[in-house]
Amino acid sequence: MTGKPTFQYWGDLEHLMSETETSLMSSLCSLSNISPSDLNGAGTHGVTAYHRPSPHEPPWENPEITTIPGITLQISNPYRLSQKYGIPVVYDFRRADVSVGGEGAPLATLFHRAAFSDPHENRAFLNLGGIANLTYLPAFSNAHQACLSFDTGPGNMLLDLAMSHITHGEKTYDKNGQRSASGNVQKSIQDFLLDDPWFSKPPPKSTGREDWGKEKFANLLTFLKNHPSVPDNDLLASLAETTAAGVLSGFRWLDSKPDLLILGGGGSYNTDLRRRISRITGVPTNTTERFGWPPQAIESMAFAYLAALTLSGRPASLPSTTGCSYAVIGGSIVPPQNGSLPARLREICLAAGIHLPFPDRATPPEFRLPESGPLFSEETGKRQ
Repeated sequence: MTGKPTFQYWGDLEHLMSETETSLMSSLCSLSNISPSDLNGAGTHGVTAYHRPSPHEPPWENPEITTIPGITLQISNPYRLSQKYGIPVVYDFRRADVSVGGEGAPLATLFHRAAFSDPHENRAFLNLGGIANLTYLPAFSNAHQACLSFDTGPGNMLLDLAMSHITHGEKTYDKNGQRSASGNVQKSIQDFLLDDPWFSKPPPKSTGREDWGKEKFANLLTFLKNHPSVPDNDLLASLAETTAAGVLSGFRWLDSKPDLLILGGGGSYNTDLRRRISRITGVPTNTTERFGWPPQAIESMAFAYLAALTLSGRPASLPSTTGCSYAVIGGSIVPPQNGSLPARLREICLAAGIHLPFPDRATPPEFRLPESGPLFSEETGKRQ
């Protein structure tokens, strides 16, 4: 859900979100045989209503305000969740990053590193949601290489829009990529999409529905009117190949080619898309199920992890992943009504085998947060 927010209904949507989240939390505790009283905290991302991280001109004339910083808005009401379960809730994960010049995405880099890095093998994690994003995970032995993360372009978004268009809304996705697998790639479609200058932009970078949603698909349909009739399955095949080509394009920014590509998100169930990505990149792929985790659970796990980082005072955004000026603690905290935060969170995480980066009082200098004084120079707008 994205676009221009209608503020008349914002409060109603926040209430709907909070009721949905409290219900899901109850179901999750029940399925996991966990008592709600045993919860130490929670993280909720909400639903992105608008994401425009780049500075832009204001819609008014004011000589004193010539630029508006990046904007990111998520629909969420964390107070209901905190009050219901008496726990601290972390929310609004992206705004702190955007406020210091970051893209606000991708945010799950440190979770991917904690969960999927290997002592000897260079790996990459590819999340195939509506947008595809890549996290490079150098082997522990290659610690000098950066842990890089960025969006690679459309994931399932254009594919799903095409499937809905082809079936007149009866189907919203191509199950297992069955139809795209039987189609032929049309070079004209690929060229039209890959000609977007976004692909040549170096990381850090992010994108979204504003770039690859309904407007882009409508432009594609207009483009196709001037070309010979394209079979439906050829359209799907061309869009799947474009997603794979976007991943390959992203490889140019990595220090070295990964030995394994780990796939998560709903798109990892699309066997044709997986085959295309492996073929075009020349890298073997596997889903997170190999590690015992369902692909569609990874994002939820990541934001629970980010909540733990916030509650323990650790940064989640790094300059190498989002382009922020310096490492920032992401997320705002709603404290429980009893006023207590989990003081023993670090010990809880260690006991559960959860890796927390940046040891207490031993944070690498480049990741340290400023202790006092102004953060920015009024003249340059950069951190002092």
